[in-house]
Amino acid sequence: MTKRKTKERKLIPIQQAIFATLAFGLLAASVMMFFLETKITSPFMERPFNFYRILVMAGAIVFLLLATKASWLKKTDTEQVSGMVTKYLSRIGITLPVLAIIFTLLQLVVPEFATILVRKEDWPFFRNAIFIKMALQIIGLVFFAMTARRYFKQRNWLGGILSVLICLVLFVMAGEELSWGQRIFGWATPEAISKVNTQNETNLHNIATQAFQNTLYFGGWLLLIGFSFWRKTLSGIINKVKPLAFLTNWLPPMSFVLIFAVGFGFCDPLSSETGLAYGSNLFIVIATLIVLVAMCVKYVKERNNPMVNRVIAVTVIFLFVLISNLFFSRVHSINSGAVTEYLEMYISFGLMSWAYVVNSRVANQSKLAIETAKEPTKSKRVHHAI
Repeated sequence: MTKRKTKERKLIPIQQAIFATLAFGLLAASVMMFFLETKITSPFMERPFNFYRILVMAGAIVFLLLATKASWLKKTDTEQVSGMVTKYLSRIGITLPVLAIIFTLLQLVVPEFATILVRKEDWPFFRNAIFIKMALQIIGLVFFAMTARRYFKQRNWLGGILSVLICLVLFVMAGEELSWGQRIFGWATPEAISKVNTQNETNLHNIATQAFQNTLYFGGWLLLIGFSFWRKTLSGIINKVKPLAFLTNWLPPMSFVLIFAVGFGFCDPLSSETGLAYGSNLFIVIATLIVLVAMCVKYVKERNNPMVNRVIAVTVIFLFVLISNLFFSRVHSINSGAVTEYLEMYISFGLMSWAYVVNSRVANQSKLAIETAKEPTKSKRVHHAI
């Protein structure tokens, strides 16, 4: 009887399996639709394909939520992090949504100033946003370098190597922001690069700008919203593979959803050839909104009124930023690259924050391991004294 019971428990319930199949099927359909027709075509209301795409993407996220509800609907555990990390998260949890409101109001009221604030095209203070993003990425690199050092001390070679690889990724991102120094020193772009680079700069991301942007935006969303919201589901999967168990420390806390969701409201207007016109960005917006609604449901079930109020506030701010950028902001018409600078700053801030949290968790584990190792020696000395 006990063997049968354990076997039954290991099987996935039929309903959950159906939801998971539908979720991944619709996700695959979302990708296929992107290749069939890359952009949301105008006029929006007269193109049924636009609505099919939205319904398929929304369905994919809803079914994914239903397939994993046993995990994300569970009461949130209090995470063991240092007091400094808790303070940091609570502070940026207020600061970043407020900044999103300020940035959006600037775009609506003084679009010229909102544009030069992040993308001034001449010196002094040339393109402020790229230096801010670079600084955040370098700080994140330093945190992961510290994490790598700790892993190597613990002889966790895989953790150390992966941390070094993240350092390299952040280094490349920082180098790309400055076009590898060209933005500072102003050298001429080599002819071979100039022919294929859309902005005549010494970098890789402007050779295929939209592809790189979509990778950055979707990757940023996956880390800061997707991995954060489905943290429990992912940690359950990771913990089943012992050599990869350390990666649970790399999953961002669920609070990241409420901190960084507002940033994904910054996108180009619906009338532009970029922004929501590309399927990946549309998916990000739809998925963020549905995840916020799901979080509201979660905290309502927990009867956690302060968190319900916070989720509602973040959702309202996200919609305010999104609607303002889609229909009312004139920043895109002044400088087509300015709006995305706001989004990229939020993603870069998220990368730095993630690196800080990961390093803090690994440091805490190292301290606990040292304390645990000391305990037997203490007890032996006391026993000997008695």
